Amino acid sequence: MRGDWDLGAAARGPLLLCAALLAVGCALGLRLGRGLGAADRGALAWLCFDALVHFALEGPFVYLSLVGNITDSDALIASLCISYRSPCVCVNCMAGG
Repeated sequence: MRGDWDLGAAARGPLLLCAALLAVGCALGLRLGRGLGAADRGALAWLCFDALVHFALEGPFVYLSLVGNITDSDALIASLCISYRSPCVCVNCMAGG
């Protein structure tokens, strides 16, 4: 049964990052939502988590998409594309040659 849940070393980093963003987002939302009802605090915690995900994960991807392409980049977001596909079949890599 344990072999079915083995994600490998490549998945540990992104899962830890997501867990950290979730913890920070919930803590921030609950702290900002003092004095509100439970449903409002929960919604605020979700919105804080969602904002952190947009800034931390989607922001760099948009920036890299605007200033270059994935094949010429050494950034973390670019390595996610290249590490899982050999050869890479994403739109940016196919357009670059």
